[in-house]
Amino acid sequence: MLAGGRDSREELPYRPNAELAPRLGTEVTEFPGGHVGYATHPAEFAARLAEVLTR
Repeated sequence: MLAGGRDSREELPYRPNAELAPRLGTEVTEFPGGHVGYATHPAEFAARLAEVLTR
């Protein structure tokens, strides 16, 4: 799974996933916040992670 922070779409850490996703036939799974969304949006990040892991 390729993942990235919703607020960091234009930032360098997000770019490799954005480039790889179409090549791998998938998409980037987005999480709340930026590069460190787990620290800046912990509750929302945890909820999204739980959602993704239970699919």
